[in-house]
Amino acid sequence: MKKILLCLFMAGSLPALAQYDTISVGYLGVGTYVNKTFNLNVGGKSRFANPAHFGESFDDTPYGYGIQVARPANQGDTRFHLSFVRAGQWVAGMGFLQSSNTFAIQNYGNNSVSTGIFITSASNVGINNRTPATALDVNGTLRAETGMVVNMASLPTGYTLAVNGTIGGTKLKVTQSWADYVFAPGYKLPSLAEVEAHIKENHKLPDIPSEKQIAAEGLDVGEMQKLQMQKIEELTLYIIDLKKQLEAQQKEIEALKAK
Repeated sequence: MKKILLCLFMAGSLPALAQYDTISVGYLGVGTYVNKTFNLNVGGKSRFANPAHFGESFDDTPYGYGIQVARPANQGDTRFHLSFVRAGQWVAGMGFLQSSNTFAIQNYGNNSVSTGIFITSASNVGINNRTPATALDVNGTLRAETGMVVNMASLPTGYTLAVNGTIGGTKLKVTQSWADYVFAPGYKLPSLAEVEAHIKENHKLPDIPSEKQIAAEGLDVGEMQKLQMQKIEELTLYIIDLKKQLEAQQKEIEALKAK
C-alpha cells in the first residue's frame, strides 16, 4: 500500500517539476567527485549541442556553433579572454585588447606587453606592434628561410629576394672584394692603344659587361661598382703616366729654349 501511495505521489509531482527548466546547485560533479574549488567537475568527455558561452559577459548573437568567450569591453590589459598555462610555469593567451577591436595572440603572462601578433579590425597584422598601420607591420628583424618575393608570383631561380617594383632606401651596403689589385706591382695595365682597339671592336670598355648581357642577366650592383672602381684606378694610373710624360717634355722644351 505504501508503494502505491509513493508512486501516486511521484506521478502527481511530475507535472509540477516539468514547469521548471533550470536546476540550481552550488557544486556539481559529473562522472567524478566534487572538488569545491570548481563549481562544475566533469570526469569525462563533454559535449555541447549549441554554442557554449564563457566569460564575464554574454552575447546571444548567433555567430556560429562552438565556444564563445566574451568579456566586457574594458576588461583590463592584465587578463586574456582565453589563456593557456604550461605546467603552471608559463602563460600564453589570446583575446581583444582593452577597449579595442584589436585581437592579440601573446606568449606572455598578460596582454599588456607589445610582443605578440596583433590583428586590427581593418585586418592589419602587427608583429610586436599593437597598432599596425599596414597590411603587415613588423617591429623587429624579419627572416625568410628560403627567400622572399614582393609583388611577384614566385621566386626566380638564383634569387633570395625578388621585388617587382622600385626599392627605396637611404643606404645600401654590399660586402665583396674590391679593385685595389690595380695598384699591385704585378698588375698589367693595358695600353691606351689596346683600350682603343677593344672599344672599336666590342663597343665597350674591357671587362665591362655589354648592353646585351645586362639586358639578359641584369646588373650586379656590387660587381659593377668594383669594375667601375677598377676603371677609375686605371684612369688614375694613365693620368699619372701622362703627367710624367708632360713633365719630361716640358724639361726638353726648356732645355731647347736654353740653347
